[in-house]
Amino acid sequence: MIDLRRAGLFGAMLLSATMTAAACGGSAATPAPGDTTPAPAETTDAPAITDAPAATDAPVTPAPLPTFDVSALTGAIPGVDSYRTSFSVGGVEQYQSVVVTKPELSKAITTFSDGVADSRYIFIGKRSWMATGADGAFEAIPEQLASSMLLLFDPTAMIGAYAQLDFAGSAIDVGTEQKNDVSARHLRIDSTTIIGAAAQMPAGSAIDIWVAEAGYLIAWEMTGFGESDVSIQVTGVNDPANKVEAPE
Repeated sequence: MIDLRRAGLFGAMLLSATMTAAACGGSAATPAPGDTTPAPAETTDAPAITDAPAATDAPVTPAPLPTFDVSALTGAIPGVDSYRTSFSVGGVEQYQSVVVTKPELSKAITTFSDGVADSRYIFIGKRSWMATGADGAFEAIPEQLASSMLLLFDPTAMIGAYAQLDFAGSAIDVGTEQKNDVSARHLRIDSTTIIGAAAQMPAGSAIDIWVAEAGYLIAWEMTGFGESDVSIQVTGVNDPANKVEAPE
């Protein structure tokens, strides 16, 4: 959890001292002994009490931790024209894609088995194609079948219940860093945090995520889970080289 800096008491102490000094300076003069002539009235007003200077160590409230939607990776990241993604489990790549959002949402997806491409998909608007292997010919597939296949590529299926952890409310704020060429907030949940313990994360494990300033996930790295380690990387954001074209 993030520790907030505590406010100092300097400002309150300074205000108290100022008020005391003003009160002492405003007392009336005492007549000399035997002097029957009344002392002239005090004509000098007591110094006005001014506002105490603002405390120099006022608490600094950090920016709130960002929220994000993991499932947006298989849709279209809001405000992003194009990007690439890659998913790996246990250090072995399972999936990669190119996503272009304009002029219409288009995706080129490749899935892998034991590190070898086994299926390729192209989705452009409502048109879809599928090919087997790295060299197989593309064939058109029905829209309903394409929609069902897209559900299989939802990253939440890979990370399961961990996708539902409350990062914004429970993560450790590591700070802002450059990740995949994007300025991103680095957040972490590990087995020592309250929510990590509640999720029964293995000892020594951690989930590190990086969220871009625009509020989308730029990387997700689960370590310490053995063969269940998961890496999700978003790269090439708005790279003009990102293209999705219909097969010939």
